[in-house]
Amino acid sequence: MEKESKYQQEKELIERVRDGDGDAFYALVENYRIRLFRKACSLIGNPEDAEDVLQESLVTAYRALDKFRGESGIYTWLYRILVNKCRDHLRGKRTKKEDSIDIYAPILSDDRISVEKNLELSDDASYLIGKINSLDKKYREILLLRYYDNLSYQEIAEIVHVNIGTIKSRLFKARELMKRAILRDGKGEDYFEEG
Repeated sequence: MEKESKYQQEKELIERVRDGDGDAFYALVENYRIRLFRKACSLIGNPEDAEDVLQESLVTAYRALDKFRGESGIYTWLYRILVNKCRDHLRGKRTKKEDSIDIYAPILSDDRISVEKNLELSDDASYLIGKINSLDKKYREILLLRYYDNLSYQEIAEIVHVNIGTIKSRLFKARELMKRAILRDGKGEDYFEEG
């Protein structure tokens, strides 16, 4: 029920934007801005450049909103535009950090936790990030979309242009590869419960 209400609200905002209400576009993307910014940071690795690319993506989305057919959710559509703009940016800079996700580590820090615990979490995060980065791109991408971006199977399928069955299969394989790599390092007791 809540999802239908959100969908209806987004649909109304889209119509208002198409009728020339620029403020409606801000309301439409406001709830997704932080998630999109984090994704841009994760792909680009530089917050200033990420902000520029995000702004460029939002301008592109605003100008192309007439082309939005509603076959996917607005977030999925915005996400696709952002990822494409990030790839264009990286191609332009010819950087080697295209697939790096080291930017995720600082996000895992929490001021409410002791410094020692944060360092421990940071070490764990760095270790896991290294393992995620070692995965083949098709597995890494699905894993991050599902667990970092919190996207549904349907949203992931729309973004990477494969069917839901393939998404589930790749996600299962990614988890298995991660588990094997962690167990191979002898860290299984740190990450998996016995029993």
